[in-house]
Amino acid sequence: MFSFQKHTYLYATIITILMGHNMLLVKSLLYTVEPLVLTFVRMTLTALALLAICYFVYGVVKPTMEQWKLLTLIGFFGVFVHQITLAIGLETSHATNGALILGLNPIATTLLGALLLKETLFRRHYIGVILSFIGICFIVFRGFSSFSFSSGDILLFFSMLAQALSFVYTRKLSGQMKIIPVTAYSYLVGAGMLLVLPFVQDMTSIFTFSAFIWVKILLASVVLTAFGFIGFNLCIQRLGAGGASIFLNVITVTALIGAVIYLGEELLIQHIFGFLFISVGIWVATHHKDPAVKTDLQNRSHSVSSS
Repeated sequence: MFSFQKHTYLYATIITILMGHNMLLVKSLLYTVEPLVLTFVRMTLTALALLAICYFVYGVVKPTMEQWKLLTLIGFFGVFVHQITLAIGLETSHATNGALILGLNPIATTLLGALLLKETLFRRHYIGVILSFIGICFIVFRGFSSFSFSSGDILLFFSMLAQALSFVYTRKLSGQMKIIPVTAYSYLVGAGMLLVLPFVQDMTSIFTFSAFIWVKILLASVVLTAFGFIGFNLCIQRLGAGGASIFLNVITVTALIGAVIYLGEELLIQHIFGFLFISVGIWVATHHKDPAVKTDLQNRSHSVSSS
C-alpha cells in the first residue's frame, strides 16, 4: 500500500501525531453532540470505511465460525464497550486525563495476555506495571494529594481495559487472519451491537448537525481512526514492539499538548509526573535484548490505540 523502507520513523511520527488529535476531536465534539449519538455515528462510519479498505485490499474475506467467535469478542470489548465508556468518560473528564489513562494500554495488554493466553511475564514486565501504576495514581488521585477521583476517570480506565482485552483477542486471531480483515469485521460486529443505542437514546439530533460537525466526525472516524490505525500497523511491522512503544508516547504527548492549546485545559504537575512514570514503565516492559522474544512481540504488536 505504502513504502516505508526509507522513512519509517517519519511516517510513524506523522501518523501518531494525527492519531493524537483524534481524542481532541472527540472531546471537542462532545461539547455539542451527546456521547451515545457520537459513538453510534462515528463507529458506523469507521466500520464502513474499514470494510471498504478491506474489500479493496483483500476482496471478500470469509471468516470461519471459530474466527467469528473471536471477532465478536473483539467487537464487543474493542468497539461496543470501549467506545461507549470512552465517550461518556471524556464528557465528564479531561482530555489530558484520557490521553494518559489510555496510554496504559500496552501494560494492560501484557497483563491480560499473561492471564488469558498464558503468556510468560518477566521481571521487566512487573517493574513496568509498578511504574505505570504509580503514574496512573498521580493522574487519578491528583498526585496523591487527594484520594478522590471523578467518575469520568474511572470510565476511561475501564475503556482502556476493554480495549486492551480486545487487543489480546486480536493477537490470538492475528495468526489466522490479516489485521485489516480482523479490524474491519470486528468493527462491523461492534457497530452492529451499537444498533441498540437508538432504542435508548434519541438520535434525531443527527439531522441538526452542521456541515462543520459532519466534517469533524468524518475526520475523527474515517481518517484518524480507520486510516490511522492501518497506517500505524504498517509502521509497527517495521519498528517492532519496542520501537512502537516510543511512538505510542507521541500519541499521548500530542493529545496532552493539544488539550492545553486547543481545548484550554490545564496541564498540571501530576500530569507530567504521571506521563513520565507511565512512559518509563512501558519502555522497561517492552524493551529487551532477546531476539526470540523480540520476534514474538513483533508478531503480537497489533495493539494500537484506535480511539
